[in-house]
Amino acid sequence: MLIVFNQMISLFLLMLTGYLANRFGVIDNTFESKVSRFIVNISLPATILNAVTGSDMPHDQEMLPIFIAAVSIFLVAHVVCHFIQKIICWDPTYELMLNYSNLGFMGIPIISTLYGGEYVLHVSIFMMTFNLSLFSYGVYLLSRDDAKNRHFSVKKLLSPGILSAFLAIGIYLLDIHLPQHAVSLFSTVGATTTPLAMIVIGSTLAGVRFSTVFTDRELYLFSFLKLLVLPVITFLVLRFFIRDRILLEISTILSGCPIAGNVSMLCMEYNRDVTLVSRGICISTLLSLISIPIVAALVAVL
Repeated sequence: MLIVFNQMISLFLLMLTGYLANRFGVIDNTFESKVSRFIVNISLPATILNAVTGSDMPHDQEMLPIFIAAVSIFLVAHVVCHFIQKIICWDPTYELMLNYSNLGFMGIPIISTLYGGEYVLHVSIFMMTFNLSLFSYGVYLLSRDDAKNRHFSVKKLLSPGILSAFLAIGIYLLDIHLPQHAVSLFSTVGATTTPLAMIVIGSTLAGVRFSTVFTDRELYLFSFLKLLVLPVITFLVLRFFIRDRILLEISTILSGCPIAGNVSMLCMEYNRDVTLVSRGICISTLLSLISIPIVAALVAVL
């Protein structure tokens, strides 16, 4: 409980910094746009590469079930979205918010505290899968309905994000050891992703009335679905083919983390509703203080 609270406070302080900086005219829309491009094209790729160069990854026989679990939680979320879209007309942005969780800033410290530091490597594999999916399926999702991007092509997937994901997989499979200077560079640049993303998110909220942030019933319903319903469904599905109990619990908890800040950056890059995502991140992060301990308790007894 305490670790979730501390991480939530850190996230909100970063968002508050961006909010106040915008209010006092220190940063503006141009800053938001430039920094989001920096995050998507430079710091996020560095984060992806740091996942495989900054520590010893599990052996092949250990990685396969983790990779299967990571893909599975994405597929479960996708199926849930598909059924919801049968009932209501859902903006693609909601699907993006449901699929992609804050694994780095929230997932890593939570899993480390609950299960031990050695399981942080599990989260790293989830993050690799997450980023590969975000820069492929996520980009497709955001651009398929855009008139400017109606003729979608594979070339649009060849972004720094997805190229770095493939490079990271190659480094892992070939067991390549990079020079320490390169490892340090990826670590340092990658570490800027979360603070910069939260500052930009806070800045975008400066133009939004707070009454619309905390009174949006649709976002509360969405947060309930993402933070509680989705993890339960994920657990019930994954337990049929994942025999490792700890891996099952980790997968479930990660699926219930709040919306990733990277979703906001990608939406800004593709001119989607950034305000909706920023409000969703704010509410889901706040509610995760209650939901994550509930999910952790549920998986321990189910």
